[in-house]
Amino acid sequence: MTTPRTVEAGSGPVQEARSIFSPATGFIRRAGFAWTCNPYLGCTFGCRYCYAMYLPQNRRPISEWGRWFAAKRNAVELAQHTAAKLRGAAVYLSSVTDPYLPIERRLHLTRGILEALLPFQPRLLVQTRGPLVVRDLDLFQQWDAIRVNVSIPTDDDAIRQTFEPKAPPLEKRWDALAALRQAGIPVGICVTPLLPLARPQAFVERLLNFAPEVLVVQEFHESGGRFGADTAPAARELAARHEGHAGAYAAVC
Repeated sequence: MTTPRTVEAGSGPVQEARSIFSPATGFIRRAGFAWTCNPYLGCTFGCRYCYAMYLPQNRRPISEWGRWFAAKRNAVELAQHTAAKLRGAAVYLSSVTDPYLPIERRLHLTRGILEALLPFQPRLLVQTRGPLVVRDLDLFQQWDAIRVNVSIPTDDDAIRQTFEPKAPPLEKRWDALAALRQAGIPVGICVTPLLPLARPQAFVERLLNFAPEVLVVQEFHESGGRFGADTAPAARELAARHEGHAGAYAAVC
C-alpha cells in the first residue's frame, strides 16, 4: 500500500474536510451514481467552460478559476472511515475537480482513497483529463466494476489551449487511454463539451476505431439560467468565433 504524503502548507493550500463523499445530484445522479468523491477543491486545469467554478463551495472570484486549488488534508483518513459504507455503491470520482491534478503526483490523495475503497469494491467511475491516471493501473486491475473516462473534447491542441489552457495535451490523453485499454481496464471517452474541431471526419473515425466501452458526446450544458451544470458565457463566446462548430457537432452526433 502506498502511504499518501503528509499534506502540509508547503504543498499548497490545504483544508480540513468534513467529508470527501457527497450524495450525487443532477446529471450524475440521473446517470445512476449514488456518491461523488472529491479529494481536492478547485482545479488548476482552468477549463473556461467548467460549471464547477460557479458552485457555492468555490468562494474565490470566478476570474481566478484555474489558478487555485485546495488539497483536503484528511481525505485518505475520511475514505478509510467511510469505505465500508460504500460497499457496492456507485461512486463518481470526481465531480467538481479532477482527481489527477498535477499536485496528485506528490500528494497521492487519490491513490490513498482508491486503496481505502478497494477492499469494499464500490462500483467506480473515474473521470479525468489527467494522464497521471495510468499510475494507478495496478489498483484499477483489482476492481470488479470500474470504468475510467477520459475527456477529449476536440482534436486540435490550439483549440484545447484556448478552452482548457492548463489541461494536459490531447495526445497524452490518447496515450493514457491506450495504456488503460492494454491493461484491460474498461474506458470511456467524453467529448464533453464538444469543442470546435479541426478535422471532424478524422476525429469521428478515430473515436470509432478506438471503440471505447462508452462514448459520451454533448454540447455545452444549458440550464436556462437556473442553478446547475451550466457553461460559462465566455466559453460560449469563444465557441461562437469558430465557424462550423455547430456543424461539427452535428457530424459527430
